[in-house]
Amino acid sequence: MKNTTRMVALFSLCVALMLVLGLLDRAVPLSALLSGGVPGLKLGLANTVLLYAVYLLDWKASVLLMFAKVMLSGFLFGSLSAILYSLSGGILSLAVMLAARKNPKLSAIIVCIAAFLSDTLLLSRNPAPGGQMLLCVWLIGLAGLAALVFFLLIRRYPDWGIIGVSMSGAVSHNIGQVLMAARVLRTPQLLTIYLPVLIGLGAAVGVLTGLVARHVLHALRKLPEGGFLPR
Repeated sequence: MKNTTRMVALFSLCVALMLVLGLLDRAVPLSALLSGGVPGLKLGLANTVLLYAVYLLDWKASVLLMFAKVMLSGFLFGSLSAILYSLSGGILSLAVMLAARKNPKLSAIIVCIAAFLSDTLLLSRNPAPGGQMLLCVWLIGLAGLAALVFFLLIRRYPDWGIIGVSMSGAVSHNIGQVLMAARVLRTPQLLTIYLPVLIGLGAAVGVLTGLVARHVLHALRKLPEGGFLPR
């Protein structure tokens, strides 16, 4: 009963956290920082709540949290179309993270390959990029290199596995959203114009959120009340 109460409290904390991070997502003008080159781009901080859920809750609670995040965020901050896009991204992201937790090395190397393929596609369409596109190319390349580094780290230090899970979750969330947008808007061009950039930037954000999550989980487990958290 005591652990059940703690899990309910943890679930409620995750719901509150995702709403606060959702507001922060909208406050950071990430798209403007890239000169509008990727319209609608957000850090996706609210999506990192699902990463914590994968490690702190069981899969059923994680699924419930994902639906709660999509519905509450959509009705409070978005629209029906935003709910649809967020739901497709959330379902794919959660499914991938649950699978990636069992094999984080594989997820890290897949993200690495996806990032470098995205860079290759962008450079094939524009061999001499400039401005914000050049910045995107550099960010995607760095994300791919980071994924390779973390793949090597995870092989030696399994506790770094959360980085691979985080990257794969961020990338798959972007893939799910763009696939749904391409289907609804009937614009398959999004898959070659928009998706490569989001894959690379998603991997970069996934590295940062994964590093933060790794330290947060370590800190939580050191607390006297942290013994109930899954290892």
